[in-house]
Amino acid sequence: MFKRTKVTDGTATGQGPDAENWDGKEVGFRKKSKVPGVMITQYIEKLPEGKSHPDFTRKPIALTIQEGKFAFFKAIVTGDPKPTVVWSRNNGDVSDPARYQSKYDPNSNEHTFEMPHVKPDQADTYKCFAKNEYGQAMVTVVLNVIEVGFKMTKAPQQQAEVANCNFKKVLKRRSKVVPKAEEPEKKEGEIDPKFWELLMSADKKDYERICAEFGVTDFRWMLKKLNEMKREREEEQAEFVKNLSDLKPIHINADGTASFELEFDLLDPSSSIYLYKDGEMIPYTKELGDKMKHCLRKVGRKYIFSMRDLMPEDAGFYQLDVEDVNMFSTDFKMVDFLVKIQEVKAMEREDAVFECVISAPLSKLMWFGKNMPLEQGDKYDIEVSEDKLIHRLVVKDCMVVDKGIYAACAGIKSCNAWLVVEADKGAPKGKKSARKTTRAGGSGTDLQKVAQEQQQKLDKEREERKEKIKAAREAAAEAAAAEEPEKTADSGAGKDKGAAVEVERIDKTSVAATTTVAGDSGSGHSAGKASGGAKQDGSHADAGGGHSAGKASGGARKDGSIADAGGGHSAGKASGGAKQDGSHADAGGGHSAGKASGGAKQDGSPADAGGGHSAGKASGGAKQDGSHADAGGGHSAGKASGGAKQDGSHADAGGGHSAGKASGGAKQDGSHADAGGGHSAGKASGGAKQDGSHADAGGGHSAGKASGGAKQDGSHADAGGGHSAGKASGGAKQDGSLADAGGGHSAEEASGGARQDEPLADAGGEPGITSGLSDILATRGQPAELTVKMNTDCDGAWFKDGEPLKSGGGISITKDANIHKLTIHSCRDTDSGLLRFVSGDLSTEGRITVGDVPEFDEDDLHKFSKPVIVRVGQNAAFKMPFQPQESLTVSWFKDGTELKDGGGVKIVREPNHSRLLLRDCLRSDTGEIKIQLKNPFGAVEATSQLIVLDRPGPPEGPVETVETTSSVIEIKWNPPKDDGGSAVTNYIIERQERGHSLWTKLGDVSAEKTSFRDRNVTHGKKYSYRIYAENPQGLSDSLETADSIMAGIMILSGPPGKPKVVSTSKTCINLTWTPPEDDKGVPIIGYQVEKRKKDTNQWLALNAINEPIEDVNYAVKDVTEGAEYEFRVSAINESGAGDASPPSAMACAKNPNMRPCFKDPEDFLVVRAGNSVRVKISYEAEPPPHITWLKDDEPIAPWINVINTEGMSQLVIPSSKRSDSAIYTIKAKNSVGEAFFDVEVRVTDEPKCPGPVELEQTVYGKVAVSWVPSPDQELDDRLYYVVSQHDSNTRMWKTVADRLFANTYTAHNILPGIEYHFRVYAKNDMGLSDPSQSPTWGANSNRVPISSNGVSSMEISFERPPSILVPLKVHTPPKGYQLYMTCAVRGCPTPNVSWYLNNTCINSDKNYYITNSCGVCSMYILRVRENDGGEYRVVAVNSLGKAECSTKLTVRD
Repeated sequence: MFKRTKVTDGTATGQGPDAENWDGKEVGFRKKSKVPGVMITQYIEKLPEGKSHPDFTRKPIALTIQEGKFAFFKAIVTGDPKPTVVWSRNNGDVSDPARYQSKYDPNSNEHTFEMPHVKPDQADTYKCFAKNEYGQAMVTVVLNVIEVGFKMTKAPQQQAEVANCNFKKVLKRRSKVVPKAEEPEKKEGEIDPKFWELLMSADKKDYERICAEFGVTDFRWMLKKLNEMKREREEEQAEFVKNLSDLKPIHINADGTASFELEFDLLDPSSSIYLYKDGEMIPYTKELGDKMKHCLRKVGRKYIFSMRDLMPEDAGFYQLDVEDVNMFSTDFKMVDFLVKIQEVKAMEREDAVFECVISAPLSKLMWFGKNMPLEQGDKYDIEVSEDKLIHRLVVKDCMVVDKGIYAACAGIKSCNAWLVVEADKGAPKGKKSARKTTRAGGSGTDLQKVAQEQQQKLDKEREERKEKIKAAREAAAEAAAAEEPEKTADSGAGKDKGAAVEVERIDKTSVAATTTVAGDSGSGHSAGKASGGAKQDGSHADAGGGHSAGKASGGARKDGSIADAGGGHSAGKASGGAKQDGSHADAGGGHSAGKASGGAKQDGSPADAGGGHSAGKASGGAKQDGSHADAGGGHSAGKASGGAKQDGSHADAGGGHSAGKASGGAKQDGSHADAGGGHSAGKASGGAKQDGSHADAGGGHSAGKASGGAKQDGSHADAGGGHSAGKASGGAKQDGSLADAGGGHSAEEASGGARQDEPLADAGGEPGITSGLSDILATRGQPAELTVKMNTDCDGAWFKDGEPLKSGGGISITKDANIHKLTIHSCRDTDSGLLRFVSGDLSTEGRITVGDVPEFDEDDLHKFSKPVIVRVGQNAAFKMPFQPQESLTVSWFKDGTELKDGGGVKIVREPNHSRLLLRDCLRSDTGEIKIQLKNPFGAVEATSQLIVLDRPGPPEGPVETVETTSSVIEIKWNPPKDDGGSAVTNYIIERQERGHSLWTKLGDVSAEKTSFRDRNVTHGKKYSYRIYAENPQGLSDSLETADSIMAGIMILSGPPGKPKVVSTSKTCINLTWTPPEDDKGVPIIGYQVEKRKKDTNQWLALNAINEPIEDVNYAVKDVTEGAEYEFRVSAINESGAGDASPPSAMACAKNPNMRPCFKDPEDFLVVRAGNSVRVKISYEAEPPPHITWLKDDEPIAPWINVINTEGMSQLVIPSSKRSDSAIYTIKAKNSVGEAFFDVEVRVTDEPKCPGPVELEQTVYGKVAVSWVPSPDQELDDRLYYVVSQHDSNTRMWKTVADRLFANTYTAHNILPGIEYHFRVYAKNDMGLSDPSQSPTWGANSNRVPISSNGVSSMEISFERPPSILVPLKVHTPPKGYQLYMTCAVRGCPTPNVSWYLNNTCINSDKNYYITNSCGVCSMYILRVRENDGGEYRVVAVNSLGKAECSTKLTVRD
């Protein structure tokens, strides 16, 4: 239940500055404040210098809060002299200190008004007054309270309030969209009201989507009606706001919240703003966004509504209203993922694709990569299908840094998956690999099929809605055609064309069928019902324009007169009264929820129910004589009703402005009955008339009850406009005089007294109640007192729950002049109830509730008081049982600060106990733990202690040196500040000798002693100490000495011998020296070497003192080539570096002169013809030598390149030929000498096959095999022959001879009856030639050939281009391991095979052993190096074509 405050302009009794604190000055000058909404009154025209009137620099902010929470207002005021600040409320007092507390903080100058555990009855408009002698400032602020849950005690009370017409407490502010739980059953084809609300807040581009969603196909009709509704809505909005623009529908933000926003300017800054979800009001806050789920923030003209902690139940229809007018509507939908994104594995520089399917069309999803929102751009492509069901994210040009978790979010639903990017190992070092055109990823399912099925499902639901609407319209058209009325009925010019023409049936006793009736439906502004009344005489009946969902109906007439139902502006019912004579009956627009009723009259006099300003009942008195009775216009939920008349007099029911009922009275004579214009859901009813007179029900303006007194003589009785929830009633008169009940301005009751003969009686004069009863709480067993103060001395009676009370039975009733008291000596449960005090026609009531203050069981309290002891990192738990009670608030405190659930604190509340859990306790959590039980009757507390044990803190420093000698070092420290919750037991001392990394434990001392003497020290050495404190929980952190402490005084060593230069080079100078002659009795740890460059004065240390050189020689590498240096050395002992030695002689950083010499050269090199020749020779020489190359002792040709670098010379022949085979000589010469070296280079190619092979048997068992030499034999002296043999028994080829330099071979063990074949190969450094095949030897070798009988056979050609049978494989060998790489190639003629590494031919490279055996091409690396990695390629070429294959070699460390 949501309880809203009622904002009124006046100040009720008990509000504002009272007579004791304020002097009542009202005359002054209005001043304008810099803060909007602040009213300032200055008492004098000109202020003295330095003085000022009060003003607000910070005003309180309106608050909507849940029942039971802590509500507060804050304000900051200025003024000189310092103003006094007082708080008040419109409809009650704030004197109860248990419910209202005013505080002032002098540091921040803040005035705070606090309401602990706020209740629904505290919802009101509060005022803050600041006053000094020069003026006062006043500001108002609204508090709204949301009731929580359904209370059993309130259900009967609400029913009773409905029965008693107490509409103020029953009616609640609701949206025009009915909640689902209260939504009536829809008729077939009826359009949801949300459809129109969404259209009025949507862009035109969304009209088609919304119509399709709700099944509306008649766009022309929709647009026509929408324009009419927009005009009406804009007129309503113009009463409260201006410049409404920038409506943005609700959406999910990147931080997980949902929000919608709009811009407008409030005409009245105090106008209330309400938020609804599915027709139900939701609470929100403007300041405590981190405490409540919903928040409404204002930034300039922009209003931003946001929700956090989204859940599926947050989906719904949201609306924002200013007062009662809707400003914006938006639908928050939840979609789900039918297909979620899947993990993607992509290669570097490849595109990765994530894709998903959702359950409802959505134009855009939120994509995140590594917790960062992603947008369309150069790096990412975001794609959406035409049906908006399939969504894709493309990560372009993936790099290793792109790997991580990617997510898609649709509302609160999300899904995520990994992107794994594998590095491209084949990319060249230091360079990017080429961009790939392939895509990796995808869901692996048929997304199009899933989306199509979902689209068909959505289309089917949409078509079903369309069919229902179409069927409903056709049925309505047929019904209208079948029931064509005989008499003409015209519909009035209404703004809502949805209002139907109806004929209300009237009681048969008062209606007779006569002539033709014309009925008009007035201008209905909403979905309500406006109906022309049924007429029997040909007269005219109009149903006024109902502006809301209410019903406006013209009355029934029998004589042809006119009956009009006035324009009802809300959900109420405005009805014209029933007439029997042809007179005029009008039901006016009811402006409130109240009921205004004219009194019953029997004589024809006018009876008016005036506009009642309260929620009560304004009723015209009953008259029997024709006099006039008026019930004042009730402007709220009250009831204003025209009285019943029997004579034709006039009865008017005033226009009720709220949810009441306005109704024209029944007439029997043709007179005029009007129900005033009800502007809300209220009911305004004209009284019943029997004579044709006029009955009007006036407009009721409040929730009070205003009633005209009963009259019997025709006099005039008026019930004035009650401005509050009180009751204003005209007294009963018997003589025709006038009785008026004045406007009651408070919740009390003002009533006209009973008079028999007086001409006038006014409520608000004497007697009256100046201080009435209110609800109180009483403690069981304690006394309670209730007091009523009258303004005169008069008698009264007390009642409890309707039963009279008398003194006795623990109750005392006393009267002291005008003060009446009821005292209960010892309250019991039976004393609870509703007490009422009655004095004449005056009464006041209040409820007393008896209860107990919470209490603890003694055993539980004793158990809880015991301290809880835990260690650091453990959880601490507290539990306190108690008796279950209603309205019990449980709070936990630590050291006076209230603990809230969340983080490391867990609070569990059960009906009979509460538990507190503190997770992962720290030492700082030690303190007092308190539980408080509080109910409306009081509070009780229980206290315990939490002790968190930890190891102690480090001892307090610094460490002081008490004594240092050659044999003793004594140190001192202070105890730790924090002992960790348990006493320190001892201290542990450790020592480290300077220059060592090891810490040695020396021992420990008791906690009482904070000093230590180290007797195991060596004179001259330095030591560092650290001290630990220990308790049962462990060791503390250490306290360490800032500097090393020397044992005794400092003793430095003598100087070492003068350094000598052993050797020099351009990068290094080697030194040596002798130890010092006098080490002063202290061992030498090492030496420090310093250098000084020639022509400078600065000595630079080459090593630090704490990094001594342990040997007496040192290689100085920090030198510059060609520069001259001198060096000196110091000896280092425990005391430090001693005196420096004399400097050495100047030494120049350069290499010594030496004769050239070659380092590990190779003297033979074989290269395939056509490949490049590279001969690399490394050498050493100083000074650098002159290099010369010779070919067979002759100068080399100009096309042969020579590349000389430091320490190396290369001879390069770009494309070698056989003629380049020779002995190449390198000659190196400098001033010291010269050196020569010869390298034989052989350029060759695969040999050509030998000539024809002949077989001849010389002796039995031996066959001589001879062949014609290969043509290359003369060109290559390293060529030789290989013979293979094949026999019919083994059917295998085997090598029988190798490295034959002759052209003959004798085969042995040749047996008869077996066929033999021989092959002869030529072989050189490049490999084998093609074989030369011998004729068959052996069985059947001499058989007679068979002729072909003249049939010639077709010649068969076996020539073919090269092809790769088995390609190369990828290899990743470790560095230093051997590698064997192979592939298979075929082709005829036999192709020439070349190996390439990174596009460089390596056939002639000595680091690779390459073979080609019968098409099996192999490459062998003995030890793999780092520069062997890369792309290897095999190219096979013959006269018919070319074939190649490649692979990558990666060398692992």
